[in-house]
Amino acid sequence: MGLNKTTKNYLVFLILILLYIPIFKYYIFLNNNGGHSFMTADWLVNYRFGYINKGLFGTVVLFLFNDSNSILNFLSIGLISIYIAIFYYLTKTLNFMSQNIITYVLIFSPATFLFNIYDPQGSFRKEILGIFSIFLLISAIKNNSSKKYIIMSSIIYTIGIFSHSVNLFFLTTILLIIFKKISQKSVFTYLLFLIPTSINFIFYFLFSNSEQELYLKRDLMCLELEYLNLSNLCEGGTFYFLVWDLNAAYKLTQNFTINENRQASYIYIFLYLLSILPLFFDKNSLNNLKYYLFINISFFPLFLIALDWGRWIYIMSICNLAIYLISEKNIVNSKVKYLLFLYPFLFRIEHMRPSMEISYTSFLRTFSRNIDYLINNFISIF
Repeated sequence: MGLNKTTKNYLVFLILILLYIPIFKYYIFLNNNGGHSFMTADWLVNYRFGYINKGLFGTVVLFLFNDSNSILNFLSIGLISIYIAIFYYLTKTLNFMSQNIITYVLIFSPATFLFNIYDPQGSFRKEILGIFSIFLLISAIKNNSSKKYIIMSSIIYTIGIFSHSVNLFFLTTILLIIFKKISQKSVFTYLLFLIPTSINFIFYFLFSNSEQELYLKRDLMCLELEYLNLSNLCEGGTFYFLVWDLNAAYKLTQNFTINENRQASYIYIFLYLLSILPLFFDKNSLNNLKYYLFINISFFPLFLIALDWGRWIYIMSICNLAIYLISEKNIVNSKVKYLLFLYPFLFRIEHMRPSMEISYTSFLRTFSRNIDYLINNFISIF
């Protein structure tokens, strides 16, 4: 007997959990040993010494806990729980929307949920709040408690945008989901997301910090972390870049991508094209091309002000997946679709500064390395 639809989709949930167990163990290991200068430190930026652009989550954490073990354990449990919740609500979507083989190829794409597997340094970043918000919102499409899910999505989105500006870029996807699929939408539904976005911009312009103020707030936060025996989190990483304003970030990004390592730009453009390739195995994707363009173009500013180009492609790919999940789909040409089974192993996207070359031998090495990496990850579970 074959698997029924629901069982098959919960199998996706199980596979995702199994794939991510080694990353979960890795994050727990990092936090048990003082944390990571990005994956941990970023969550502890806070408002305790004045408003700063990405401080909400850290303010809540430091309000709730006042010793390093509790803080680090909370981050480990809390962030792993967010990943599991994302997988759960993704699975709910698979169960009530019609899907095809491309759906599963996109889920297990190196640009979406395999991105964190192939480059763990790109995991446990604050965009998981925006991703969580999107899949919560999709759950409202066919649910008797749709208002509850819309409000929950809005709350998570609001926490996300006040914790890191990257989450603002999920707004275009959120608005499209509401426009295309939320049956009980109203002006209020849009305002649940537009009002916190507007407040975020107002706060940014009202309380924007000079370079001196950023240094002062950064140093005070680091003193507090030192008091909590977490001074290692201030050694480079998030707190190093915290004092960079938009102009400085723009100049750094342009200098690296244009003057120092232009080849990296070309590689990321190529990887982006690979990331959207499965969409075009479905003719209906052409009907939705305007939506994908709308979302993808909205991310363009991120590529100008930050070097993490791999992360931006990952976030864009998650948004493309979300739109594909809720869209009408065609059955894929049976003579071609089996080639898609190779796609999850075809490439990898590093969160910044790629080492890949665009060549036949590079593809073979990457293909072999990805298979070995997934096998070793699976073995490490046991």
